[in-house]
Amino acid sequence: MLKHKWLAGAIMMMLPWLSFADASLTLTGKVVASPCTVDTDTVNKTVDLGTVQRRDLQTAGEGGEWQDFDLLLTNCPAGTTKVTATVSGTPDTQDATAWKNSGTSGNMALRIANRDRSQTVAPGDSLAQNVNISTRSASFPLSARMFTPLGSATAGTFQSVMNVDFTWQ
Repeated sequence: MLKHKWLAGAIMMMLPWLSFADASLTLTGKVVASPCTVDTDTVNKTVDLGTVQRRDLQTAGEGGEWQDFDLLLTNCPAGTTKVTATVSGTPDTQDATAWKNSGTSGNMALRIANRDRSQTVAPGDSLAQNVNISTRSASFPLSARMFTPLGSATAGTFQSVMNVDFTWQ
């Protein structure tokens, strides 16, 4: 009887060694380029859009003068070759390709475009620039103006916010 207990105990101790399972482990990661430095003037940029007379804003599309500005990134590491700027903010309710005016003037919105104004930049758009390898910088030359999407603008203040997220490659 003692022999059977010893044999049963030995078999029980061997069971964990007899059972096994295959396992597969997948490890993932990402290699990314080092970041550039966002220029201090770009971090909290204010673009003065000037003053426009209400009488000059009676027809849809009329607006103020275009004001040029740049989003500048500097000190890009040697491995960083491209910068993408994704813009966001509250779209205007009358024109989804423009930014909403949070000031007191009515029927007004913010229009952003590339420097030659051949392409409108709308909330949610992404812009890409290659890093200049000699200066190790990237610049996004843009223009902005306030305008009336529907016409019949009313007098008051104008303010709009465009957020920018930068990614690098």
